[in-house]
Amino acid sequence: MLAAFLLGLSGSVGHCAGMCSGIAVLLSRRGVTQGWRLILAHLGRISSYMLLGTAAGGLGSLVAIPGLSGGQGGLALLTALFAFYIALAMFGRAPSPELLFTRLTQGWGRRMRRFAPGQTPTAVSAFQAGLLWGLLPCGLVMAGLLAAAVSGSALDGAFVMAAFGLGTLPMTLGIGVAARTRLVARLNAGPWLRAATAVILLAFGLQMALRGLAAWDILPHQHIGKLMLW
Repeated sequence: MLAAFLLGLSGSVGHCAGMCSGIAVLLSRRGVTQGWRLILAHLGRISSYMLLGTAAGGLGSLVAIPGLSGGQGGLALLTALFAFYIALAMFGRAPSPELLFTRLTQGWGRRMRRFAPGQTPTAVSAFQAGLLWGLLPCGLVMAGLLAAAVSGSALDGAFVMAAFGLGTLPMTLGIGVAARTRLVARLNAGPWLRAATAVILLAFGLQMALRGLAAWDILPHQHIGKLMLW
């Protein structure tokens, strides 16, 4: 879960400003970027992550049944490859993973504009907007879901995505503030910040790769006390 939190925290710095600034502007115009409405919107967003994490963890647990040993290792290595790809994209050495979801994103955008709260949003509509926000097709969320699948159970998958969502909070809250003050355009991460974020994503990918190799008994697992490094 610590790795998922750091993935959300670091990845959001160089990623969410570009992906979520338009959402922040839309919600700001609908009065959902301040006070209790903002809290409910983010609660809805993280709730969506947890629901997706529950499904991913449940599916991941299927490869841990007897006769399919090593499946968790394969999922960990797949997560590592995806994290490496996102890092390369942030370095400008690969196309953005969101290009794979262009049609899905366009359809999601139409639904978001349709279902976003009106000028006087209620608690329910603010929460619903957050739920829909959490379903935005996003490469960073995909990496988090792969990590949830590696967790090995539906419950652990939900916790992994909750940690991921909490990690994204500082940046997404900042985007909400910027949307109210019309400073969203200034939130785009500079090249050094994006590079630092990419390095952290590479470290996350390395941890997942080592975990996968350890699951295949190629390397030993390593712990610090009760904390498993990989």
